[in-house]
Amino acid sequence: MRMSSKLDELCKQLNKNAKEEIITLGLNGFNYQRIPFTSPRMNYCTFGGIPVGKITEFYGEEHGGKTTSALDIVANYQQMPDARAVLYVDAENTLDADWARKLGVDVDNMYILQPKSQSAENIFQAICDFVDSGEVGLWVLDSLGVLMSQQEYDKTMEDKTYGGIAKPLTLFSKKIEMLMQKHKCTGIGINQEREDLNSTWGGTTTPGGKAWKHVCSVRLRFSRGKFIDEKGNELTRSAESPAGNIVMMSMTKNKTCPAVARVGFYTLTYADGIDYIKDLIDVAIRFDFVQKAGAWYNLIDFETGEIIKKLQGMQSVKEYLKVEENIEYLKSLEKQIDYAINNR
Repeated sequence: MRMSSKLDELCKQLNKNAKEEIITLGLNGFNYQRIPFTSPRMNYCTFGGIPVGKITEFYGEEHGGKTTSALDIVANYQQMPDARAVLYVDAENTLDADWARKLGVDVDNMYILQPKSQSAENIFQAICDFVDSGEVGLWVLDSLGVLMSQQEYDKTMEDKTYGGIAKPLTLFSKKIEMLMQKHKCTGIGINQEREDLNSTWGGTTTPGGKAWKHVCSVRLRFSRGKFIDEKGNELTRSAESPAGNIVMMSMTKNKTCPAVARVGFYTLTYADGIDYIKDLIDVAIRFDFVQKAGAWYNLIDFETGEIIKKLQGMQSVKEYLKVEENIEYLKSLEKQIDYAINNR
């Protein structure tokens, strides 16, 4: 059925008044541009990363990997050809510049807001002002759980207050979403997971009310998995000197990619940051670009399907791919995996 000429004219007029295309005939599938994670495992689980122009919430338990994951996104965004300024709101005043640099963040070219005695309303307005300038492409708020509303700030410890930051956060959620759509800006809100004292059955919740949850197009929950040693072997929780840990992730809300439940993880080492090559191998095995049988790994020629190298143990594969003479194979493997992830 073809649209009538009157509706054609109405669509043209509406788009002309808005100065952009806001109404079309028909709708394509999920075609959001994405800011990727460093870990191919995370990109596999999130269909390429977090969506540009939307708000994503990173929440979970303490030391779960929320801030590290947000800094990883910042680092990758800064390397994008069309990257604009980054605003990082360090509301907790705990941002570690050395750790951020280790993750690849260009700290010296990132606007960092570290509030001292500002209320939640002041911080929300600052974010809106930066986004409305049109020069900010990504903002991170770390974290919602420590913000205090003006109402709480003005009262004494004996005075009762209700709602916390829920009311100002509701207004901020509505306002910032419109500004982000206008300027094609991306946002990450980091939130804490706390016990739900209002529930008869226990469980956990996040502060800030329901409006914030609704405005977030994607919600990712992070938690700390098992500790690992220098070779990537799993350790017990009581390990005294682990070399890193597994960061667990579950996608609890997803409105920008196919509606499937996604649970994943990535490998974090305290000395070097995210173990990119290990996670790359894990995804390569999933797509059969690398074949695994017991402790043996077979590297495959992408054109012929023949085995070009047989190695024993994950560490051997990592060392093989790090050798300079094998860089071309590594780059080809990266391209194959990127294509497979984006064309599932």
